[in-house]
Amino acid sequence: MVSAETIGSIFIKVFKVVINIVVLIIYRTGYGGDFLGIGGTWNLNEEKSPDAEIVASGVFVGFIIYTGVQLLTFGFGTTKHKYELSDTIMNVVGTFMWVAVGGTALHYWHGYLAEHDFENITSERTAGLALGALCVINGALYLADSVLAFIHYTKYA
Repeated sequence: MVSAETIGSIFIKVFKVVINIVVLIIYRTGYGGDFLGIGGTWNLNEEKSPDAEIVASGVFVGFIIYTGVQLLTFGFGTTKHKYELSDTIMNVVGTFMWVAVGGTALHYWHGYLAEHDFENITSERTAGLALGALCVINGALYLADSVLAFIHYTKYA
């Protein structure tokens, strides 16, 4: 019989993958079909930091692979990985990484000014803010999954 924690974890993981796919699409095509990025400079001079982009790309791609593999194991009918502490640790790391990337994106895109006439609202700014908000939401989902994974670990280990 499947426990409530396992069912909750499956639903959360599906939502995480869906949000991650949306984030990747916005990240790659959010600037009028071109690369949007998360920004990452602290002086807001419209230059994107390569270091922040590398970390963001790693978080986006790495955690979609990790979460996809977790869902795949559920599809094969096993929950043995839930008995390991690694699931909880990866979810805690995911919480911090997603919130950090989302906070960086929100900070950069909130202060972003368009190149023409000092427009405060532009499509790329809106896409950047949506990207940051979705990253923070995904961080919250990783936190919820951390709690469920820890409950599952302590209950059955």
